[in-house]
Amino acid sequence: MSVELYSEDIIVVAVAEGPSNFKIWLRTEAPGDLTGDLQWLCEECPDYHVIVDLARLESFGSASYKGLLDLRELTEEYDYRFVLCGLSPHLKWQLKCVHLADEFDTFDTREAAIAELSAGCEVFP
Repeated sequence: MSVELYSEDIIVVAVAEGPSNFKIWLRTEAPGDLTGDLQWLCEECPDYHVIVDLARLESFGSASYKGLLDLRELTEEYDYRFVLCGLSPHLKWQLKCVHLADEFDTFDTREAAIAELSAGCEVFP
């Protein structure tokens, strides 16, 4: 997992990615799982748009649903957006099965989500 500050207004949470020298990492603890990163972000009360990139996630655990909903609610309270991207057909099916398919804005790729949310935001080089 990684929690990356993409710009002054955008955080990207990505599954199966580790730190690299050219990114600004918000979480210095060892990467955990999706649920742990979502809980950590909720505790930090982020005042950013949040993109959760699920391109490398195979399946949701039950606790992940609550984390997604909690973080979405928190970001919306601060007038920011919470979006998902990179969902496989299986992840889309899982969200549909638990009646959450319409609860999240989704994008096919991280790039598409960033383009949508970065309108008017200053992006780091």
